[in-house]
Amino acid sequence: MPPESDSNIFNVADVANYLKLPISTVYRLAERREIPGHKVGRQWRFQRSVIDEWLRRRSEGRSITILVADDDPAVREVIADALGGADRRVLQAKNGLEAVRWATSTHVDLLVLDLLMPEMDGVESFRRIHAVRPDLPVVIVTGYPESDLMLRVLEIGPFTVLQKPLDIRKLRKVVDLIIGA
Repeated sequence: MPPESDSNIFNVADVANYLKLPISTVYRLAERREIPGHKVGRQWRFQRSVIDEWLRRRSEGRSITILVADDDPAVREVIADALGGADRRVLQAKNGLEAVRWATSTHVDLLVLDLLMPEMDGVESFRRIHAVRPDLPVVIVTGYPESDLMLRVLEIGPFTVLQKPLDIRKLRKVVDLIIGA
């Protein structure tokens, strides 16, 4: 049953009523980014169409798999925590070789890739992954956006780039836009 108002924008109470959940559960889901919503000031807001799509995906059991490849374990963990959720599985690769193995042997919906890594840099990783999975969306995170590595990766294929240090809110927003969350 829809909320009392005719609006397509829900607040927490509207979503709780719509989903037949306690208000506290909706707050918890929103704070953990497990339900799609946006904070406006101190209040959560949700679009009905986005909630409907989220419900449809959950009912289908569809899970999004994100591969995070970065040689810095702290950065990998921060990104994994920021992008994980109830309908998202985050795989972690500590170098380019692992990234290629994961991306070419497992279903992955999105790759978050550092450029400067040992054993195999992000450029060669992207080249190999793109050869097998040319439609795989890629977000490159780098502390060196004006480096030779960036010039080389531009020749391979389309991607989105975010500069380190990462703005986690911007990262979430970009990923949500890419995967349609």
